[in-house]
This record gives sequence, structure tokens and C-alpha cells, in this order.
Amino acid sequence: MRIPFHRPNLPPDLNDLYSDSIKNGWLTTGKQVEKFEDKLSSYLGCKHVVVVNSCTAAMHLSIASKGFEKGSKFILPNLTFVATVECGEYAGMEPVLVDSDPQGFNIDLNHVEDILKKEKNVKAIIPVHYGGFPVDMKNVFELAERYGLFVLEDAAHALESTSSAGKVGNTNHGAAFSFYANKNLTTFGEGGALATNDDDLAHSVKNLSLHGITKDGWKRFDSGEKWEYDIIQLGYKYNMPDIAASFGIWQLNQISDWQEIRIEIVKRYLTGLGNNKGIILPDYTKNDGNAWHLFVIQIKSDSWGITRNEIIDKLVEKGIGVSVHYKPIHMLDYYHRKFEYKSNDFPRSKALFDSVISLPLYPNLSDNEIDYIIATLNDLHSQYSK
Repeated sequence: MRIPFHRPNLPPDLNDLYSDSIKNGWLTTGKQVEKFEDKLSSYLGCKHVVVVNSCTAAMHLSIASKGFEKGSKFILPNLTFVATVECGEYAGMEPVLVDSDPQGFNIDLNHVEDILKKEKNVKAIIPVHYGGFPVDMKNVFELAERYGLFVLEDAAHALESTSSAGKVGNTNHGAAFSFYANKNLTTFGEGGALATNDDDLAHSVKNLSLHGITKDGWKRFDSGEKWEYDIIQLGYKYNMPDIAASFGIWQLNQISDWQEIRIEIVKRYLTGLGNNKGIILPDYTKNDGNAWHLFVIQIKSDSWGITRNEIIDKLVEKGIGVSVHYKPIHMLDYYHRKFEYKSNDFPRSKALFDSVISLPLYPNLSDNEIDYIIATLNDLHSQYSK
């Protein structure tokens, strides 16, 4: 059996996705993008959504819109994908990495306040909802109010998530979402969005996403408006085309049904792997606000006669695609060299990196495939346990 780590949901006929404007030749940013933004805004319960070509773009444009001085600092978790730290560095800011919570994968908020008491030039914090499990945003917003921070949620995994402060995306700050190929919702493989209730932030991100231009192509060429435009700030080329937005609209219409399926798969994993003494399973509580983008197990190294990496190799040999989320920022060569981090500077995220395996989790994972993954993991522990 061959089970990929991810398998996208596709419509039976791609032609069903295309609007009249696309069929008539309009492929770049236009009416379908506007429609997708409106639907996302309604789903998230926020005032504005600006769709772009990646979550990285949404985060970069949000930081750029705030105009922070070069050399100012931003706080983020060490256990995240590199895009989280890149977006601040693009603006000349200095990252302040924080280790993972002792009881989980998200940023250790107790350590965050310790940093804020000492550091005087921190302007922003980027909490990451790891795997879709929401950060305690009520706490984060209280810290932001106390210390004057801009909060940019890295919600790449968290489209369906609800935190202690409410629906992720319904924020007076900013939340960035990913529509990459393996996310819970994708826009033909690449895409992202910025959600906010801040009029100025939304306007700036929208303008910066297309060269700082006052009119997009639809308004200049195909809507009946006049062609004339202006450039009001130095912008970028991060806009989403209509053809991608049309795919996102189709996916968004089914996101709630797919989320129910993901939760049922999670329950089956928890039941089937519950007696495996070689792994630590994630916690599940009904209505816990988790988007369940990832199902991450932790290997108990003292219970196995082989390493975590050897377990991964054996799963792959059995045809099961798995992944590791993530190699901590301080261990990446560029950041290790630039900031002279040591491997033991962030012990919790280092320990998680050394032990985690992400299993397949997507709506069209079949019952037979789920059973096979469970049986394979249980058999491997029976064979290689100490």
C-alpha cells in the first residue's frame, strides 16, 4: 500500500470551478478574488480579508505596513517554519526566539512576558497556532495591550481554529493564513490571506500586494473604469489570480464537512494507537478549537531499540508518507551562523524536533489506509521495543 503524506481534494471536473470571467479570458486578480475574500471574511467573522499568493506574503506585507524601524525586535516561537522569522527579517527587524511551552508545542507565553520586562525595543509578536492547536490568544492580546505590541498570528495551520479570544482571524491586529498545497484549504497549490478588522492595515496590505498601485488590472482594463493609475508606495507582486481564488471558493464551501472528517480520523488514530507504549499521542477534547491540520505523535526514545529517524525510514519502506514539523529555527544553518545559537539553547523545541512524527491526516484518507497506518506503527513497536 502507498499512502502519501497528503492527498488534495479535487473536484470531479475542474471545469466546474471556472466562472464566466475566467472562461472569457480573465485569469489574474479580478471578480473571483473579490468573491473569495468576501466568503473568507464571512467564514472568519472579520471585517477584511486580503488574499495573496502565500502566507509568507501576508505576514511580510503586514509587517511592512506597520513601518517598524530597522533593528526593532519581534517575538516568535523557535518551533515553526522559517517563513515566520523571515517576514520580520525582510523588514530589517531582529527575531527574539522563544522556546515551546513545557506541556505542548506552542510558544511559552510565560517566557514571553519575562522577555518583555527586559527588552525595550520589541514591537511585535507572531504567535504560531502549531498544527491548528490555538495559542491562548486572550493572554497574548493582554500582553500586547500592556506592552504596546502588534500581534500577527501565524495561522497557516489554523483556518478552522478558535482560540480563547474567539475565532482565529477575527482580530483587531492581523492573522495570516496559508492555502499551500497540503493545507486544510488550498488555492491550486499556492496562496494565502491576511484577515483583520483594522481598516488601515487591510488597505495597506492590499495596496502593497500589487506594486503599491491604486488600481488593479480588473479596474484598469475590464471593469469599465478609466485606465489611469498611480503608485503611492513601494510595493510588491504578491497578488492572487482569479483562477486560484475559484479553486479556493470551491474548497471553502466544503471546509466544515472536511473538518468533521478530520476529527473522526483523529479519534480513530487515538483509539487505534492508544495502547502503543512507544508513543505519546496528542490530546483531543471536543470543541477544543483545534483545526487538526496535523496529527503529531512523539516517540518515547527509551521505549524503542531504534531511533526516531529509523522509525520514519521503516514507515516510508512500508509505503506511509510522514513528515517532521519542524526543525527549530535555531538549528537552521543560516540562523545558527548569524546569531550564534547553540543546539541546547532551546531544549524543549529541540526535544520535540528529535521525537515528533506527523502522520497523514486529510479527508480522503480511506478507512483501510487509516487501519494500515495504525497497524504498521503498532507492529513496529512490537518488533523494535526495548
